[in-house]
Amino acid sequence: MSRQYLSLELIGYWRDANRTEIPNDGGVFCVYGGEYDAATGDYSLHRLIYIGESRNVNYAIAHHETRERWLAKLGDNEELCYSIGVVYYTMRERCAAALIHEHRPLANEREAIETFTFDETEMVLSGKTRLLNNHFIVSPEGKSGVT
Repeated sequence: MSRQYLSLELIGYWRDANRTEIPNDGGVFCVYGGEYDAATGDYSLHRLIYIGESRNVNYAIAHHETRERWLAKLGDNEELCYSIGVVYYTMRERCAAALIHEHRPLANEREAIETFTFDETEMVLSGKTRLLNNHFIVSPEGKSGVT
């Protein structure tokens, strides 16, 4: 088994109210619960709610079948907020699976959280990575290390 190395830059953050500004690119997306400070233009992210992947992340976020579950995970005064990472289609599913397995988002299915079916994968994240581990390794047997 050989280790696959993946680097992913996350961009964002977009509030739910302006999610139409999210690019129509293929990739992975992270859904957060947080508060927006209009005075500073910054987000205070409180929790990672969901991680997904799509050939068009804008469309997937706007029309996702689990959107009601996302909303149910919000606390008082929180709103949904998003970041995305553009990923070539051949690596999209693997990136999402590694991120889900490592970060265990609140609204992802238990099977997706507990199962990693790809060869060992090392990921390095950059950009908008609040609440995410920036460097980790996952394997089919479970986590093999966090660095």
